Amino acid sequence: MAPNAGDSSFIGRDTATNDTQSRLIRTLCKLWSQHSQAEISVRMVAREADASVSAIDYHFGSLEQLFTHAQSVALQRASDWMEGVFNELRDYPLADLPLATHASLMAALIEQWTGEQRPLALAWREAHAAALTQPNQLEPHAKWTALWRGFWERMCGEFHFAGSPELLWLFFDGEASQHLIRWHSLLDRALLDETALALFQFIEQPCVTCSSVRVAYQDLAERDYRRVFGAKEEFTAIDDAAAALLSESGLASLTFRSVASRAGTTLGAVSYHFGSKSKMLRLALQRIYEGSSSRPTISQIHAMPTDPMDARQAVIRGVIGGREPLLRALDEIILNLSRGESDKALGGVIRAFRDPVGVGVLGKLLAAPELVTPALVAVLSSAIRGFGHCSAGMAHDEATALGQKAFEMFVIAARSPS
Repeated sequence: MAPNAGDSSFIGRDTATNDTQSRLIRTLCKLWSQHSQAEISVRMVAREADASVSAIDYHFGSLEQLFTHAQSVALQRASDWMEGVFNELRDYPLADLPLATHASLMAALIEQWTGEQRPLALAWREAHAAALTQPNQLEPHAKWTALWRGFWERMCGEFHFAGSPELLWLFFDGEASQHLIRWHSLLDRALLDETALALFQFIEQPCVTCSSVRVAYQDLAERDYRRVFGAKEEFTAIDDAAAALLSESGLASLTFRSVASRAGTTLGAVSYHFGSKSKMLRLALQRIYEGSSSRPTISQIHAMPTDPMDARQAVIRGVIGGREPLLRALDEIILNLSRGESDKALGGVIRAFRDPVGVGVLGKLLAAPELVTPALVAVLSSAIRGFGHCSAGMAHDEATALGQKAFEMFVIAARSPS
């Protein structure tokens, strides 16, 4: 396999021509593990790189161009890692082995990508987050999308991975982004294994998939969350305003001043309420979770078509482009929780999110309520999340075709004789 992205070789193949350029690129890659792009400033990078403030403009032209150069390094390192995967599997008789083996390999790939290659995985997610808020930063995300599409097409073509490349790609994307959150490592891996197995069991034959790990994990995480945050948080209009801004425009929009304007109150009132920006972020994230995990969903689900193919189109229309408010909000939570353990209890409930909307959507797609299990809902939720990520910036027709192919398995299951 390629060298660990967390060591000094991370910058081994960049395009820098001198030590200062390399230090600046290395520093930005390191900072992505701790901060969002919106929080990273020229002064922060210069200080951490032991360089002058003017060095970024001198060597790269701007902080945005440094971002592009650092993303190019991360993309090359990810390509090296993928080539290592192909070399390792080249003589492995994957086509002759049961689908449970495919599930184990999928889980192992996600584990390695989000563990050993964690700095690359966070750069990958940061590229997507930047693409949604900065139109001039769409190119790195588009390159990541093309790289992962090629990876899964090759996995299915050369190594006979079961399932369509589109479904596996989007599932990997959504599940890996979720697995960047670490709550309890052993339980996290058990949950990942069960979810990957549910995917491949369903690919082989529509069936009732086991969800015992997920149900126990959700119960334990919910108890931990309530122990830390209390039986019920009393949110105010100021908290609601902060959550709405974070959902709609990302972390860059979340300032005391913007929250005051949104809530129709004074800057002093917001400063007194939160006390610090870190507490404002934590309460905004918590408010989003509390709302999205308990909001009424009956009207949303009833509004969906009853025909599975029409329901698939409704899902595609709702998620395409990655700007659906709930998914956008959850992405903000996941990426922030992936950078540290300061809100570990919140990470647990997000890692195994109780998805009431997903339950209803899967029921519409399958037209078979008996097949709707928590594990299979998680499979669909990861694929939908991946579709939102990967369709950002795509041409509408291309994105629609991707969604149709990726979710075809669920429509076929609905039309299969019982």
